[in-house]
Amino acid sequence: MQSPWPDSATILERSRAVFLAQWQELLRLRRAVLKTSDLNSIHDLRVASRRFRAALELFYPFLLRGKRADLRKGVRKLTQALGVLRNIDEAALFFASHDPAGMSADRSFRTALAKLRSRELQRVHACLKAFAHRRLDRALRKIVSTLDEAAIAAGYSSSIQAYFSETAAGKQQSTQQLLAGTTIPGHRTSRHSLRIAIKKWRYFLEITAPILDRDYTPSLELLKEYQSLLGRMNDIAEFETLLKKLKPPRSARHAAEGVLQTEDAYLLENFTELTRRKPLAVNSPF
Repeated sequence: MQSPWPDSATILERSRAVFLAQWQELLRLRRAVLKTSDLNSIHDLRVASRRFRAALELFYPFLLRGKRADLRKGVRKLTQALGVLRNIDEAALFFASHDPAGMSADRSFRTALAKLRSRELQRVHACLKAFAHRRLDRALRKIVSTLDEAAIAAGYSSSIQAYFSETAAGKQQSTQQLLAGTTIPGHRTSRHSLRIAIKKWRYFLEITAPILDRDYTPSLELLKEYQSLLGRMNDIAEFETLLKKLKPPRSARHAAEGVLQTEDAYLLENFTELTRRKPLAVNSPF
């Protein structure tokens, strides 16, 4: 049996610490991408921006109105700016490992991919440099300093503990509802929606675990397994879009499309098996 939740003052103190730690990690990775532009740093920054946005959304009702909107807008733009570059890098790795009709060795394809990455990297660097991190840092610290019991009372009718419980129930329910139809081959939109819901549920647990001093490892491992597989399936759709932009030779394009279709079917088979073997029934730890 788990111990009782911490009191409200402790929860808020830990919440402020988590908020600041996630922000500092985002800023650190921003500097890393500007310095190295490598795949891992780009991916880590995008994930960090999503995690911070999840924390921002969790506490949004209790934060200073003008400053919370400014933070939301700024970090969302950062996340969006990194998406295309990440897809280009992942596509390069995918096509190199599968190598349809020698496409990875085709000079025109490699040149087109390199040019596309170069242009996108310039755009990302411009966005990162324009990111008003100093102004947003001041806004964040002001927000954190005012995240107290008075702010909770003003934004919610009950306690912070009740708010966490209600939020957890909502995220779990939405995830369960989106499961229907996700194993049907043509239902990409359903799988995309499920992936997003699972990601939000996972981030919520990761955020609240240190705040409430809880170990959600079993639930997080299951959510991560689902999210990883659904993410790879979403990548296939992104690679198809990217392939149209790159316009490789017809024979290579047809071969690549065949590889993507085969991989998509393989991943769907694995996903269907996962839903049978490990049903997504994460018992709420709240």
